[in-house]
Amino acid sequence: MSKKELHRRVGDFISPVHTNIKVNQTVEEAIAYIRQHPTREKIFYFYVIDSDMHLKGVVSTRRLLLSPLDKKIHEILEEHVISISANHTLREAMEILTSHRLLAVPVVDEENRLLGIIDVQLYLEEAVDVAKTRHSTTDLFQVLGLKLEEGKVASTWLTYRTRMPWIFCNMIGGIGCAIISRIFEGVLIQVILLAMFIPLVLSLSESISMQSMTYSLQILSRPKISRRRILYRILSEWRMVFFLGLTCGIIVGGLSLLWGDGIHPAIAIASGIILSVTITGTVAAAIPLILHARKLDPKVAAGPVVLMFADVITTIIYLGLSSWWLLL
Repeated sequence: MSKKELHRRVGDFISPVHTNIKVNQTVEEAIAYIRQHPTREKIFYFYVIDSDMHLKGVVSTRRLLLSPLDKKIHEILEEHVISISANHTLREAMEILTSHRLLAVPVVDEENRLLGIIDVQLYLEEAVDVAKTRHSTTDLFQVLGLKLEEGKVASTWLTYRTRMPWIFCNMIGGIGCAIISRIFEGVLIQVILLAMFIPLVLSLSESISMQSMTYSLQILSRPKISRRRILYRILSEWRMVFFLGLTCGIIVGGLSLLWGDGIHPAIAIASGIILSVTITGTVAAAIPLILHARKLDPKVAAGPVVLMFADVITTIIYLGLSSWWLLL
């Protein structure tokens, strides 16, 4: 598909859907209807419509076949359907397919009436039988993503304008750390060992925070992200980063005893690592999800924002906790 075609309207490439099921049908009636109206087209999803063709939801093949026959379709459908308008461009349709890893996306009009679908095969040079392809689904979307990248015509200036504002986050974080260090210079002067371990403490927080961010970015590729899933993701990461911080704190705190400054600085270093890693790792897990909810691109923004929070929070916790423990 050429770059010019990527800017054409979706409405020019709609494929009809002959496997719609009605919202007021039972599972038995829906299956019977599908059998009575066989089609040669590939079935990706069963779209649910009302009598006026309004899109009400989608039902997976597995759920349709395994649900009780007397169950109503409206009881088993998934209401949150990602759709696209016929006036959108093919580029926008491709971005939806790749970002949400969908094999097809329904096309609707202004009143949410189902017009048809756009599927992945539209963008591939050769027809692909999804059921028989030797490539995995991941490979399929990698090809699709590559074609999208090839079709982009972004100037250096436009890319710069997209990325540079987020780099300021790193500058702000660095300046913030310098200010915090100046505020707590008393403890750094009296306990030189703390200053020696600052690079290591920051490095641990940054590394673990970036790991947490990466795992959160992975779930954004799913078609639907429920609040329950988001909460579960953050709580799971909180437990994980606590154990990572505990391990790192014990090891680094123990090694700091080799400098011969006593047990108190070692406790300050270990406690600072445990607390800062736990907090920054949890925050890092939430940042991509927050950026996504705010309609910002997590792939560009999440890294600088996570690093800024990791540096500032870690410096405050490490030096503030050390001052309280060692000077008061």
